[in-house]
Amino acid sequence: MAWHFHETELAPSRHPADRTCGDPRRRRGEIRALTGLRGVAALLVALYHINPNWIAPTATGRFVGKGYLWVDLFFVLSGFLLAMNYARMFAGGWSLGAWVDFLLHRVARIYPLYAAMVLASLAYSLALYGGFHAAAAPPPALALSEPARDVAANLLMVQSWGVGKSIDGVAWSLSTEWAAYLLFPLLVALALFGRPRAVLATALGAAAVVGVTATLTMRDGAYHSGPLDAYDGTTLEPLLRCLGGFVVGLLTFRLAQSRRAVAIAGHDLTIAAALGLLVAGLAAGAHDLLIYPLFALLVLGLFANRGWVGRLFACWPVYWLGMVSYSIYLLHPYLVAPRSALDARLHDLLPAPWSGLITAATIYAVLFAASTLAYHGIEEPGRRWVRRVRQRYSPLARGIAAQ
Repeated sequence: MAWHFHETELAPSRHPADRTCGDPRRRRGEIRALTGLRGVAALLVALYHINPNWIAPTATGRFVGKGYLWVDLFFVLSGFLLAMNYARMFAGGWSLGAWVDFLLHRVARIYPLYAAMVLASLAYSLALYGGFHAAAAPPPALALSEPARDVAANLLMVQSWGVGKSIDGVAWSLSTEWAAYLLFPLLVALALFGRPRAVLATALGAAAVVGVTATLTMRDGAYHSGPLDAYDGTTLEPLLRCLGGFVVGLLTFRLAQSRRAVAIAGHDLTIAAALGLLVAGLAAGAHDLLIYPLFALLVLGLFANRGWVGRLFACWPVYWLGMVSYSIYLLHPYLVAPRSALDARLHDLLPAPWSGLITAATIYAVLFAASTLAYHGIEEPGRRWVRRVRQRYSPLARGIAAQ
């Protein structure tokens, strides 16, 4: 099968607004609009966790209360972007060198900040509580049922494969994505390079996995905010949730090879309709499985769009959110307790509307500042260091250098 990654053939946009809002197309190996989308999603996940007091039986409250679904957008977006950037490595089949090189790329991207957060939580719990059984204390204090197992699993990022608890609560999703990375050559062989029947079977399988996840959460006896709110690493539900979304992202990229699909999905009206349906569905509290397909349509649309919607997501403030989105995602759980404490303190001193506004402004300013520092101080230096190691020791890199 001849495979064409024709997204690189699109000419750069020369619209005047690009100078102020940024070209939504590809720059230095990225689609700026998709980076902005990731930032919006990270902020909405943070809003869901930091401000549970905003969840209510109103349109706004239901929208905030569906915030866990934005993690599913991460999974779809991750599959799409990794297909766009790395699928070529496996177009001729699996090889150990390509697989190791791909995994080192992913380690460079996610592990430095992840490891820093895990090690900081361990040090904090040891220093203040003398161990990992501080059940009544807020994060970063730890309450681990089996510390030796849980610490080892977290450092290896396998904790959410049915093993146990994530030390950084939201990092269960990183653990499940690590499984998707390990399976990446097999998944792209099925979703991208397979024959039509294999692709159809893969699509049906991905849909079934997402559906099974929604069914299992209704019967496991645990608390869930909605059918797809699977996060407990002691079950396989989070792993199924991630793999289903990741494969949906791969299949969405395969669909992006159709010029007709790209032309339709990338039209401003199509994306505006998708966004409108998404917001309306979340605000109405629609079932998760009805909302889910809109994520794939939104990713495909912003990938292809060069109009006003793409430029909106590529605007510098939104694009900046995307740049620091990984830090926002990993850091925000540690501001849940401070937000509650500050709100209670200000509520005694100021009228309710003002206390809430000042609390939100303070907490999110701290989140953005801390995320910026983490991005420049840990993410980027760590990424550069791992990449230097990769260039020196990766089998594929050595083979290319020798040619």
